[in-house]
Amino acid sequence: LKGLGQYLRFLFITGISKFSQLSIFSELNNLQNISMRDDFSALCGITEEELLTQLKPDIERMAEANDETYEEACLHLKRQYDGYHFSKACADIYNPFSLFNAFNSKEYKNYWFSTGTPTFLIDILRHADFDVRALEGVEATDEQITSPIPVLYQSGYLTIKGYDRNFQIYRLAYPNGEVRKGFIESLLPSYVHLPAQNNTFYVVSFLRDLMKGDVESCLERTRSFFASIPNDLENKTEKHYQTIFYLLFRLMGQYVESEVKSSVGRADVVVQLQDVVYVFEFKYDGTPEEALAQIDSKQYAIPYRADGRRVVKIGVNFDSSTRTIGGWKIAKAD
Repeated sequence: LKGLGQYLRFLFITGISKFSQLSIFSELNNLQNISMRDDFSALCGITEEELLTQLKPDIERMAEANDETYEEACLHLKRQYDGYHFSKACADIYNPFSLFNAFNSKEYKNYWFSTGTPTFLIDILRHADFDVRALEGVEATDEQITSPIPVLYQSGYLTIKGYDRNFQIYRLAYPNGEVRKGFIESLLPSYVHLPAQNNTFYVVSFLRDLMKGDVESCLERTRSFFASIPNDLENKTEKHYQTIFYLLFRLMGQYVESEVKSSVGRADVVVQLQDVVYVFEFKYDGTPEEALAQIDSKQYAIPYRADGRRVVKIGVNFDSSTRTIGGWKIAKAD
């Protein structure tokens, strides 16, 4: 490019990491880095305004094909493909690849994630002993490349969800349901050493049990799942098993929130269904009673009492000697 400078009038480079300019005499010093500027942040995606105006007929056809209202289809598309932000005050950006594939097939699938498995990124996370639960919302500044955070951001698995101007800190998280589900599906086999299809079967079964109100069956399946994990895992720490619990339940998608904040603490898992909310607390080599007591003392169930749904509290003990669930106790919220 430097040798062809006399022929260039405008050059736009995308899809690369920022590179260093090698010489003050280089023609490439005239480049401007627009990666995180608000005025260019919507250049390469579909904004919500564009979706709701220029692509409205596509949404209507999508809604009809999936037996949804127009409003339901809009929410479905937003949950699945929206959420990208590339600057401090960027408008909501939808993934154009996934959006147009969804319109073409009239199905809500994980199109972008299916283009490749992020093996390299998973290896980085495991090698750095990074707590993958933090990817739901992590703060970052200008970090070294050895951290997995910049790589996850540059490759599209994390995006900007907030910016603190006082401290110049970005809050990063998964952009949407498509990326979260796809990435977690890729992560789980590296923690449990089981085929991905086995994990999917268990997750679907867990959710069906909870939708039927059969908590006992759900927990029996969870016990069987952990019992099926090979005994020769290198990492058998509490954090490792907490991560497996998190990944397993997070695969339930929009029904599940993990480590939900209350006024005085964080619930391990909250499963929200149409008529019932399940609040889970897991104890490692503790007792189910201790787990239930923590739900009460930290007031994890209180935020869900006002909307009329039943609230069920579930305390679960994980036994390190057997490497699976030891026991549980179920109680209705007062």
